[in-house]
Amino acid sequence: MKLVEKAGFLAACLILSAGMLFAGAGSDKSGGAATTTLNLWHIYADESRGVPIEAAAKRFEAANPGVKVVISTYANDPYKTKLKTVSGDDFPDVFHSWGGGWLKSFVDAGLVADITTEANAAAGQLNPVAVNFNNYGGKIYGVPYTSGSTILYYNKAIFAKYNLQAPKTWSELERVCDTLLANKVTPFALANKTKWPGAQHFVLISMRLGGGDIFQKANNKEIKFTDDVFIQAGQRIQTMVDKGWFPTGANGLDWDTGGSRMLMYTEQCAMILQTSGLMGTVRNENREFYDTKLGLALYPAIEGGKGKASDILAGENAFSVSANSKSKALATKLAVFLATDTEIQQSFLNNGIIAAKPGLQSSDVHVREALQQLADATFLQNYIDQTLSPELAEVHKDTTQALYGKTMTPQQAAQAMQTNFDAGK
Repeated sequence: MKLVEKAGFLAACLILSAGMLFAGAGSDKSGGAATTTLNLWHIYADESRGVPIEAAAKRFEAANPGVKVVISTYANDPYKTKLKTVSGDDFPDVFHSWGGGWLKSFVDAGLVADITTEANAAAGQLNPVAVNFNNYGGKIYGVPYTSGSTILYYNKAIFAKYNLQAPKTWSELERVCDTLLANKVTPFALANKTKWPGAQHFVLISMRLGGGDIFQKANNKEIKFTDDVFIQAGQRIQTMVDKGWFPTGANGLDWDTGGSRMLMYTEQCAMILQTSGLMGTVRNENREFYDTKLGLALYPAIEGGKGKASDILAGENAFSVSANSKSKALATKLAVFLATDTEIQQSFLNNGIIAAKPGLQSSDVHVREALQQLADATFLQNYIDQTLSPELAEVHKDTTQALYGKTMTPQQAAQAMQTNFDAGK
């Protein structure tokens, strides 16, 4: 072989080898085409939401050849901790978020992608109220895939047994609780180890006393967190504890492992205050209870208070995109797909979950009732631990848990909130 020919042959071999090397670098183990991996983190391993998300991810993969969606699920509170500690480069491409102050802390840290253009393009398929929880300075950083509210659930069989009706006022609630206690039934199930379940009572009592926008006023510095409304709310919580309205040791019971739901199923407790997500959980855990015993009501109004029973504590679950994603366009496409795909949204509704996509219908009587509560709402307040900054939200949860444990007075709890607020938390 001539020298020139030999050189050309070697060059061709090198080019071929390099091509094989680069092809192998992006391929999957089967030797197929290069794969783009999108890491998706969320908090739902249950059948009601976890399974529809997995199915939707498969449909996304089928519609986008060469894309692999790797899903990781975490329990609620461990997820929040992990997301705070993970480094920017290891941040998931798409991640579950809640909007409000919680998401804003990540936005301020430069960890979340601005997806305004894509969200606006899908505007007709997204709940505008829920989208607004992810809007900061006119830019959108998350797309809602489920929404919902806090609901007063009750056991219809127990209420029928003692000739009780769902209470519409605080006086009616007191009479219901007196009857239940007289028959050795604890009025409210509560598993408050993770703090946020019990905080919902405190927030709604504050809203019933001071008006639906009472927390907005405090957060906007129109009033202080030491306002008498918050002190009165704390006093009511401790009165409820003293009267035995909650299980003994409620602060040690774990919501994530079913601590409060089991008290409902076994009829040791007659009511529970929880988000609309409870419906899907109960539907999967105890279908008979869901179909025959679960009742829904609004948290009762307080006579003389400024708030209404139709002032709703609500929120949303969204998907956001990492600013550090190496495949930001595809990650955004996945987030929007999960929030707008009719099949996944209908699956949520069919499983007792309030989907965020407007215009869908549900045959589930409980879902329809929850949707009607939202439709009739006179005020919508985003969940407080999502509205406040993460640091102040922790103080809010710590102080409300302390009210249940009676390790703080209502005045001390209120002052702790204001002191930390003044310190910029």
